[in-house]
Amino acid sequence: MKKAFVMIFLLSSVAMAGRAQGYENTTWGEAVTEQSEQVVTFTFRPTDNVLYKAGNEAQLDRLYKLVDRYRTQIASGTMPLYVDGYCASQSTHKANRRTAFIRANRVKSELIVQKGLREENFVTSNHTTPLDGVKDVVVVTLRIPAQVQAPAPASKPEPQPATNPKPTIEPKPTPEPAAEPQPAPASKPEAAQSVRKGHFPYCFAVRTNMLYDALLLPTLGVEWRVAESVGIKLDGGYSRWGDRHGKVQKAWLVNPEVRWYMGTTKRFYLGAGANYSDYNIYKYPARYLLAGSFSDGYGRQGKLWNAGVTAGYQFRLSRGFSLDLNIGGGYSSLDYDSFTVTDGVRVYENKSATKQVWGLTQAGVNLVWTIGGKK
Repeated sequence: MKKAFVMIFLLSSVAMAGRAQGYENTTWGEAVTEQSEQVVTFTFRPTDNVLYKAGNEAQLDRLYKLVDRYRTQIASGTMPLYVDGYCASQSTHKANRRTAFIRANRVKSELIVQKGLREENFVTSNHTTPLDGVKDVVVVTLRIPAQVQAPAPASKPEPQPATNPKPTIEPKPTPEPAAEPQPAPASKPEAAQSVRKGHFPYCFAVRTNMLYDALLLPTLGVEWRVAESVGIKLDGGYSRWGDRHGKVQKAWLVNPEVRWYMGTTKRFYLGAGANYSDYNIYKYPARYLLAGSFSDGYGRQGKLWNAGVTAGYQFRLSRGFSLDLNIGGGYSSLDYDSFTVTDGVRVYENKSATKQVWGLTQAGVNLVWTIGGKK
């Protein structure tokens, strides 16, 4: 009788050990120890910026499956896709940064078109150094929190009572591997990622200066963000007004400017720019845009150019619109004829006059339509 009891006890112990070993090899056990960071790498040719499917099929398929699996978290903003472009094959630092920027956008465009993602689902970094010796790659990283990886309780295999005559305590998997966060890859500069804070700037903008519009000098401009902190802006204005009493405003102007955006959200900026204009103005409000008002009552006809610096800030109105307030100062030079109009006849007071002043060069209350980027 004692021998039979010992045999039953030994068989039960072996069965329990086998079942515990089986838990470690189940899909549930693998989910608990799943890596908290998924990395997908795309390779590019040094000679162009096209994302070729040949050679990247497996990576694309894996990334598509990750997006499908975690679509809810990605769309809600709790699990962004980190896109890092690396380029070190070009001849200059500027060319490498520009190439990395374009290639990162190629990968994002693929996910936007094929999987319906949006620009705000990404956090983008561009690097001018190789990644582990490879000079032309784009890396997409999905950082998965431990609580997202943990399986639902229903996925645990139920114990088999028929094979165990005694109640057993369910072995609990250790939580340490899943709860412990994985360190970020050493090859990704954290400083470059911390600058973004989810505020990737817009890529393109269309704008109008409502202050100039109110002075009957309609303006229209564009801006291209060539890099995260650098934008190139070009504004233009044109008016052609007049009446039979000699009141006239005929003018055109162009205003190119380079801007450096600063701060975490990239909304404050300093700029360097210039203005050039041909004008013929008499008793119209746009005369106040010239260096010095027409307080003497004379009209002006001539040319103006100036150069200076600008400071401004963009206030967000909505997802696609901003209000850009700026003011600029510098050096202005005017060549002009001054005149009055008497009985419909222009009478010149001074011809071929010149004026050079330091002071206000521009002011703006701009309505801006921003396109692209995470604003």
